[in-house]
Amino acid sequence: MLQKRSTRRRVLLAVAFASAICAPLAAQNARTATSTKNFLWRVESATGALYLAGSVHALSADIYPLNPVFEKAFTASDTLVEEINLGEMNQLTSAPLTILGKGMFQDGRTFDQVVSKETAALVAERVKDTIPFEMLRPMKPWMVDLMLTAIELQKEGLDANLGLDKHFFDEAQTAGKRVVGLETAESQIDRLDQLPAAVQEQMLRSSLEDLDSERKNLKAIVAAWRRGDAAGLQQLLLAGFANYPAAYASLLVERNRNWMPQIEACLGGRNSCFVVVGAAHLVGPDGLLAMLQKKGYRVTQQ
Repeated sequence: MLQKRSTRRRVLLAVAFASAICAPLAAQNARTATSTKNFLWRVESATGALYLAGSVHALSADIYPLNPVFEKAFTASDTLVEEINLGEMNQLTSAPLTILGKGMFQDGRTFDQVVSKETAALVAERVKDTIPFEMLRPMKPWMVDLMLTAIELQKEGLDANLGLDKHFFDEAQTAGKRVVGLETAESQIDRLDQLPAAVQEQMLRSSLEDLDSERKNLKAIVAAWRRGDAAGLQQLLLAGFANYPAAYASLLVERNRNWMPQIEACLGGRNSCFVVVGAAHLVGPDGLLAMLQKKGYRVTQQ
């Protein structure tokens, strides 16, 4: 999702699909010499504290090693909290009907019957050199959108296995840390599946419009992330949502509100948490950082 809406949405949601089925350009090699901030915040209450990191869900190997501040914050925390428990995603991968079944029409309809002829033609043109269009015909528009996303990420050499959330999940497994999901993988898929058909097609069309131009935007996103530029990422990730208020409410605002009680529980002093969610969930007036600040918590960028 970003700069325009398709990149924004893909960075946010494609990991749920790409991790199970196969999800900015290669990350820039070096942090700028003048950068002193990271896309990481310490949140403090009167009784406890947590770290909140914004993730890019699919990256390339040259993003690592991370700035040591990330690893220090992770080591200092008892529990890893992420959008989903990636161990659960591994279970869903072995039961593809759980995911694929929801993305497929069960009533005889086909993709090219439920979208406009123009949309179907654009999709057919986009995939003509990669996969047969017939493979997409049984899919709902949101599933086609995520399929195109996964294809583009693969073309750019990006890998969900190198995303920040996967990196720290693996470290948590090695260290024996507790892992908690803010929602389930299935609920992420359900959220897409429950979007009205017209909204699904709009989201797909926005993706198709941006697939070519977004490559440089993806690079800009990773560059902004590496220098801890929250304002820059807000512009890149959220600007396009102005034209899609229903998608913005469903994919970002509602989820952020749903997550807040679990995040606040980490501030109760019993367990210290390292929270990793998509970068777009942190920024903007409805982002988690703003929500936490409005509730009086002390929020400090690291």
